[in-house]
Amino acid sequence: MSPDLQAAFHIYAAHWRKVNAQWQYPEHTHPMFEINLVLQGRQHMTVGGQSYLQECGDILFIRPGVRHASLGADSAEEMAYYCLHFDIDDLSLRRALLTMDAVSLSGESSVLLAIRSALDLMIRTALLTEAEVAQRNRLVRLNASLQLFAALSAWVLSETPAATRSAQPGITENTVALANAVEGLLQESVFTAAATGSRGGGIEDIAARLGYSPNHCNRAFRHIYGMSPRQYLSGLIIRHAKLMLLDNSLSVEAIAHRLGYRDVSHFSKQFKRWTGLPPMSYRQLTAESI
Repeated sequence: MSPDLQAAFHIYAAHWRKVNAQWQYPEHTHPMFEINLVLQGRQHMTVGGQSYLQECGDILFIRPGVRHASLGADSAEEMAYYCLHFDIDDLSLRRALLTMDAVSLSGESSVLLAIRSALDLMIRTALLTEAEVAQRNRLVRLNASLQLFAALSAWVLSETPAATRSAQPGITENTVALANAVEGLLQESVFTAAATGSRGGGIEDIAARLGYSPNHCNRAFRHIYGMSPRQYLSGLIIRHAKLMLLDNSLSVEAIAHRLGYRDVSHFSKQFKRWTGLPPMSYRQLTAESI
């Protein structure tokens, strides 16, 4: 049997913009991945202290936490670019992306052309009217997003040997093994809760099972995956909650119990904080979109 596979991704602040020759954007960082594509003209960028000159069609891939800035157009002419930020909770892909040394993605290889093709599709969908998007149930944009993540996965696979050699300095195999063990036990805790209604105590219980301190487990997990175990656990819970809410035979109370919540109001408050909607509103919204 093939293993179960679940993953959630988030694309936000995606925008197309045309700027004049005087435009610049100051140095900054953010917690998500960024992709920047020049559509017209040329752009000077600094990423991680290195300078890059983007020709039309060139892509820059920027990892979370890396300082970067746009020094603007390379000439007195206008420059146009497309930028998006994304994150993904699949830890295998996330770690692979975090270990990629590449910043400038230019060339004619099949994997890079697939990334560019997905970005072109996303740009075209950005020009759709809201009525067109609503009418097609956002499937066009979802299709574009899935193509982008498929292309990124293919890029990572094509660079796997290089990515392995260029893993973050100072990270040992023991650290990787510990982070993987924490990941597996976090998943187990949510699956067990969904089956039995009883969830473990989180990273403290997991650390005790593995024979390490919670702080050591937290550091190892964050080093490898770029997020805390608590953030990852929250993502697992909300993903399972959304899937369960699609089943109308399950009450909100039953879902809360299956995910290890003793108090349904606590679950409802957390769900609203994560999604912006209470559980019943989310269920109604998904029902209306079918």
